[in-house]
Amino acid sequence: MEEQGMNSMTFINGIKRLKQDSTKIHSLLVIRNNHIVADAYFYPFRKNYVHDLASVTKSVTSLLIGIAIDKGFIKNEDQLVYTYFPEITVKNDTLKTLKIKDLLNMSSGLKCSWNNGEKELKQMNESEDWVIFMFSLPFETIPGKKFSYCSGNFYLLAEILQRTTKMTSLDFAKKFLFQSLDFGDTFWLKNNQGVNHGWGDLYISAYDMAKIGCLILNDGKWNDKQLISKEWLEKIKPLYKVQKTESYGYGWWLDSENPDEIQAVGRGGQRLFIFKERNMVIAMTGGGFEAGDIDNLVLESINSFEKDKNYSTQLENLINTLQYPDAKNTAISKDNFSINNLNKSYHFERNELKLNDIRFEQRDKHYYFIINFLDGTKEEHLIGIDNQYNISKECVLGLPLAIKGFWDNDKLIIYYNDFCRINLFKFTFTFSATGADLYIQDQTDHWEALLKGNIIN
Repeated sequence: MEEQGMNSMTFINGIKRLKQDSTKIHSLLVIRNNHIVADAYFYPFRKNYVHDLASVTKSVTSLLIGIAIDKGFIKNEDQLVYTYFPEITVKNDTLKTLKIKDLLNMSSGLKCSWNNGEKELKQMNESEDWVIFMFSLPFETIPGKKFSYCSGNFYLLAEILQRTTKMTSLDFAKKFLFQSLDFGDTFWLKNNQGVNHGWGDLYISAYDMAKIGCLILNDGKWNDKQLISKEWLEKIKPLYKVQKTESYGYGWWLDSENPDEIQAVGRGGQRLFIFKERNMVIAMTGGGFEAGDIDNLVLESINSFEKDKNYSTQLENLINTLQYPDAKNTAISKDNFSINNLNKSYHFERNELKLNDIRFEQRDKHYYFIINFLDGTKEEHLIGIDNQYNISKECVLGLPLAIKGFWDNDKLIIYYNDFCRINLFKFTFTFSATGADLYIQDQTDHWEALLKGNIIN
């Protein structure tokens, strides 16, 4: 780190604070002058895991639209949106003025915002036809006039991309961007119509996310190949004021107080920072924390650099320890589980996690946590003990997640750490002769619920 003009001790102190505060950070990767100066992964997350980028995906979708324009699939961003949906009868004259760039800039004018937990996004997800839903939204302002955060804008962009290229957004990205950047595993959720979620749910590694930042840092070039035009990247400017000094432009976040900095921002601490003048990229993933403090830590390490001091070995040693769990906790032991609680299924009322029933089993002195979901899918997890997670797989994409548990007097605590998909859940079970109460705490999105469970067998 010192070789690139940065103070490792600043990072050491910052990482120790993150640990002390139990910050739900999963990875931190810093690149300066084309050198990796920090590459940290926090237990139980691992370097080779992909991670949901959440709304960082929107910034990637913007790049894909730029590439599609570069390659002639789309004429330019001034094209009218309704012309790509000939099956829709458009009666709203304002809708006929909506342009691709209005979607990119979150300035569509549609009555759709981040208020009330993005209720329009939830409604769109629950509707049968997402295009019809978006086209049926009323307008609050004329397109291009005002910023209003609306994830559905980027769904329409994914539709346009698929309709013009005859490829899903993921396939297009692989062909014209990801393969050239030598990406590893990549996943992107899609709806029942086979269209990728242009606003989110793209899964790549932190290392591959950082490559996107380096591509922008190098004006769209990678290994002397121009993957995206410099002209498109120059459009990323603070075009629409959001609040205070924060602005938005072409799918990216900008700050008038830090004109050197470009950001891609996602729920739960997903961040990509690009500092052009400092020749630096920061990529982060997490399970719910304020990621905006990390860029200040990195900048502090530059400002506090001292030529005659080098703490890089100490930093490397600290980063290595991040891969391991903390001190032991109370273990699940043979005596804690009553025979009345084992080999029985507890059926729960309808809930946000769509749990149908949960079951505990003992096999060869090990305890298993078995979940059946309402859609018929099933997960089976060995419960980690001694404060050590056991790694298993979730049922949607088969990605790793971590389970650990312990007893707190007569209550069973299970941590369900779906780290690749951002969320960390704490389950607290209180058993009775006829069932179990389940208290759920989502420690990422901060909601809670108390469910009543009845023994069904």
